[in-house]
Amino acid sequence: MERIQLASVADRAEVVLAPLIEAVGFALLLCEVTGSNRGPVLRVYIERPDGEPVDIGDCVKVNDAVTDALDTVELFSSAYALEVSSAGLDRPMKRVEHFEAQIGNVIKFRTWEPIEGRRNWKAPLLGIDNDLLVVQWDDKEVRVPLAAVERASVVYVPPPRGEKKGGGQRRQKKSKKNSA
Repeated sequence: MERIQLASVADRAEVVLAPLIEAVGFALLLCEVTGSNRGPVLRVYIERPDGEPVDIGDCVKVNDAVTDALDTVELFSSAYALEVSSAGLDRPMKRVEHFEAQIGNVIKFRTWEPIEGRRNWKAPLLGIDNDLLVVQWDDKEVRVPLAAVERASVVYVPPPRGEKKGGGQRRQKKSKKNSA
């Protein structure tokens, strides 16, 4: 399958699946198609409207809700695999609103064609300007057309050591035990 066709299959899947996913209490982040002609994979990324993490039970619930509808739509001419997944820590991005939510964070993305001599990027997202990603690269601002981005995701940065939730309390309890 060529890239344009894969993108249009993912877009059609989003139109079909969004209302079904919302009906069972979740939100569709995006769909993507990976694999080959012989074994395409439709990956459906979901999130909870309340912001809580998505668990395996949530993925099963959404999978059950969308499977029958996908069989009637015929997105692919051959068999395909369906994967329902949480957005995860390195959540994928596709639409302008996905990028707007990550301004100030480091993102990684791949462009269809080289821009500034490169296709693979990992840089802070400074902003969005008329469908152009504004990123910091080599101490300068680079503008990358959103349409030129093949795939993108957030770069997860773990919290600094010692600042994990509950870590300080555990150390205090342990030190109290030792002093008794």
